[in-house]
Amino acid sequence: MAVAEPGQRPHHPDDAPAERAAQAPGELKPSWQWALALLPSFPLILLVLRLWTLSRQDVPTMLILVRHVSPLGLVASLVISLAWVPPVVILTVRVLGDLLRACADDGPARPSWLTRTADRLPGWVAVAAGMWAALSWELRFLPTLGALLLAVFGLAMRRRYPPGHPMVGQTGVLLPIVVGVAELAWMGPAILAGVHGGEPVTALLLAVPPVIGPFLTGPLPPRLVRAATHWPATVAAFIAPIAIGAIFLRTPILATVALEVGNPTPTQLTRGGLVDVDDHMTLLLGDDGDIDFIRNDLVQATTLCPDADTMPYSTVSVHGWQVERTALQWLLPTHQPTDDPRCEGRLPPGSPGQ
Repeated sequence: MAVAEPGQRPHHPDDAPAERAAQAPGELKPSWQWALALLPSFPLILLVLRLWTLSRQDVPTMLILVRHVSPLGLVASLVISLAWVPPVVILTVRVLGDLLRACADDGPARPSWLTRTADRLPGWVAVAAGMWAALSWELRFLPTLGALLLAVFGLAMRRRYPPGHPMVGQTGVLLPIVVGVAELAWMGPAILAGVHGGEPVTALLLAVPPVIGPFLTGPLPPRLVRAATHWPATVAAFIAPIAIGAIFLRTPILATVALEVGNPTPTQLTRGGLVDVDDHMTLLLGDDGDIDFIRNDLVQATTLCPDADTMPYSTVSVHGWQVERTALQWLLPTHQPTDDPRCEGRLPPGSPGQ
């Protein structure tokens, strides 16, 4: 039996629930603390897996890549390929958390990690995420961004004002309808071009968000509140790391080049990822995962090839803005890749090896 010290109340087993209830609202549980401690290791795991897949799961090839591939290049590829992810997470959690909180105000509230996380995201974070997304998201996803930002604003007004207040209806219903009609009028030709051009996914991405925007601020039936907010967010939290990893594992981290090899005239064309160039050798990673060691005195010409994943596939544009281009790509000057027979594995006409 434990003996209490002088001036101290004896500890009783029934005090444990009270101590847990007295925990500070902003204090994280031990499980969340472990998750935050392991979070910085996720990018490192992605970088290692990218080299592992690039080497076709061959350890000697992976060791060569680790030796020659620049860590800064790996980090740059990671940042550029996943720059659109943070706004998605911030805005989705904020909208679903605020919607769950707003709909729970009319009935018995149940604690949820979604509402607690949304409460820790202030308004300026949502605005900064919206500005970030406006620059980094492709045009076909900007209608979704507009619907999310309007939902954040409408739900904030719904929590600030009582039900039936004019501001609730104006910001949660009227404003999304006006903005949605303007978006549909501006993107109408592109939507029709996507339908007639065999690109239904592009047409849906441009047409659906302006239509469902007025419904994102609720209210929802009490039986459907958690099914429409909490459970989709929980499933997405488990799927997101897998989806992010799959996207990054396809991101190019080596420049693709085509080498005309031969002495004194080129008789062979070798294409692959440029690993390293020194005073004597050029290391090239082939599409089959093998490393080619080519003497520099045999290399007659080198051609830089565009990556196939960066080439646009959609023909739909909105007033000259191609739907697969971001605002930064549309506003700032960009390099336009040209077709070169060397990048397709063919020597130019007239070459001895042709």
